[in-house]
Amino acid sequence: MKRSNHFIADGFRIAMAYIGTVVGAGFATGQEIMQFFTRFGIHSFWAILISALLFVLVGRSILLNGRRLNAKSYGSLADSIFGWAGSLVNLYLGITFILICGAMFAGAGALFQEQWGVPYMLGASATALLTLVVTLRGIKGVLAVNSIIVPLLVGFSLLIFCFVAGRGYSPAVSVDASPLDVFSLLRTGTTYASFNLVLSIGVLAPMGREPQSEKALSLGSILGGTVLGLLLVMGNYTLLCFIPEIYHREIPQLAAVSRMGSFFIIIYSLVVWAEIFTTAVGNLFSIHTVAQEKLRVSSPLPAVAATVFGLIICMLGFSNIVSWFYPALGIIGFALSAILLVQIIRGRKNDKIKPYSRK
Repeated sequence: MKRSNHFIADGFRIAMAYIGTVVGAGFATGQEIMQFFTRFGIHSFWAILISALLFVLVGRSILLNGRRLNAKSYGSLADSIFGWAGSLVNLYLGITFILICGAMFAGAGALFQEQWGVPYMLGASATALLTLVVTLRGIKGVLAVNSIIVPLLVGFSLLIFCFVAGRGYSPAVSVDASPLDVFSLLRTGTTYASFNLVLSIGVLAPMGREPQSEKALSLGSILGGTVLGLLLVMGNYTLLCFIPEIYHREIPQLAAVSRMGSFFIIIYSLVVWAEIFTTAVGNLFSIHTVAQEKLRVSSPLPAVAATVFGLIICMLGFSNIVSWFYPALGIIGFALSAILLVQIIRGRKNDKIKPYSRK
């Protein structure tokens, strides 16, 4: 019984870290859900189902292959999958993780300034410092902080959904969107999952070596992917109920939260910060572990340096970072995601991905 409880507890922590890495500022505000899914109307739930299935299946493959490689960072998995091109992939991912850290610090700074009147750089720096502290505790720190924060985030999302459903709001049946077909649903569902999976690889790959049993990895991927799918369903349902209002808001989710009262708006601000924080932790951890592995050092300097770079980047402002860097990262990331998914599925058919060794 004790061993059974241990595998369940490990699976739960893995699932929470998985969810915490995926959900960020875009997810919390509703912008990601609106852009990827809600614009397709009532049929968007099929695209969400595709994303959820990919989160479960590919997430499990990354965890299992990380375990088989005894990966200390995403670098080992990238080298095994991409061979000679692994160094370029690692460089791209490293730059991406630092830029996202900068974006998360900037988002936190903007939130502190707009909601509580705290100076922009003070809010960004406080978030960066907390992110650094958790990162330096290693994978145990990542698992611990997500095991506390993510259940609260899920609970608040469920509260919003219950409020909307309980008040009798109903989803818009017809939406003014581009022509809908099966290919569009497949594309948006795959794109959303694949890009988020690439950004989650930095946490999932080294996490595979942590639990004693592979059952914990399967449980973590199934629970994590399923909860991510349910969060997307609840968020999408809520946004569909407030069309066309959501299209005129920078934070679409506020269309629902604002109707719940001022107290819940304050709580929602804390939820947004928490989702920013968990994403920042996942990205800083990713760049820290790969730098330690490649440079063969065990000092905290990689995390400290990445934090400093992130703070420098955040001085550009959240909207500028998103508009300048995210489109380019998205194009490269989509191509990388497609290759990664194919290679992991091939590796799954061959039972394992073999370690890559440079000669």
